[in-house]
Amino acid sequence: MDLAAIYAPVQEDLDLLHALLERELAADDPFVSELVRHVLSTRGKMVRPALVCLSAGASGGAGEARLWLAAAVELIHVASLIHDDIIDQSEVRRGVSTVNVQWGNQIAVLLGDYLFAKAFDLLSRIRHPDVAPTLAVATVKMSQAEIMQIKFGQEPHGDEHTYFEIIAGKTAHLISAACRAGGLVAGNSAAADRLGAFGLHWGMAFQITDDALDLTSREDTLGKPIYSDIPSGKVTLPVIRALAQGSARDRARLLGLLAGGARDGDRDELQRLLVRYGGIDYALDIAGRYSRQAAAALAPLAPGEAKDSLLALTEFVVVRSR
Repeated sequence: MDLAAIYAPVQEDLDLLHALLERELAADDPFVSELVRHVLSTRGKMVRPALVCLSAGASGGAGEARLWLAAAVELIHVASLIHDDIIDQSEVRRGVSTVNVQWGNQIAVLLGDYLFAKAFDLLSRIRHPDVAPTLAVATVKMSQAEIMQIKFGQEPHGDEHTYFEIIAGKTAHLISAACRAGGLVAGNSAAADRLGAFGLHWGMAFQITDDALDLTSREDTLGKPIYSDIPSGKVTLPVIRALAQGSARDRARLLGLLAGGARDGDRDELQRLLVRYGGIDYALDIAGRYSRQAAAALAPLAPGEAKDSLLALTEFVVVRSR
């Protein structure tokens, strides 16, 4: 199973989207143009725009508004990554230097702000009254979750509820909004509600799996440095599970490893502790539960290629970790 096959029903849309982003982000100033080229050259898997277009397709189709929406969602996501890289002091994103490393934090902050502003410029062109509010609420939740993550990330904890609240705000609500808005621009409010539920569950599965991959994958496969969550203070589900289940001695040792940032020499020991207490398997089991809930949310939708691709994504989101 690969994304190319899953994206097939909307590949033409994704090609059009790249051209649209180049047009919309074009600037007279050569320096701004250089920044934009850097952003466009480091596109990831385009999951969120694909979800917008697939959701519109599964709801009966939509006109040009689906591309404005897909572009806006991608820009919100990319802007949040640029700001994340500043906070985390990240040096590499998708195999190239981050904006903050190449041009400094000031430029990175302003570029993120520019992309956020451009996203809402695009949303203002969509005449459906619920689309912009849907994305605005998700963006507010994303910002709140980032603050919450910093607040709770300073000290490792065993609180699953806090973790789920953070990843819902950081990841799942934007994906939910993207899917729901895809149904809205297609003029199908009933499908939009189902797609919003799909997106929320799928987004949770996606982030939990991504957090597990940070501890189990290879850097060339993941597209970003592995073990990056621990030095940046992010407490993820595998660690929370191990802290909750571990013996007093192992909890103390795990806390020591986390405090040290899980340096290269400590990673084998950290991995052993996570495996001993089933942290990674537990996280992947929870991700599987969310992916099944995402698939169930699609049941009322009419059959079609777009729905088939959405269902395939519920499998892809978890099998990529195996």
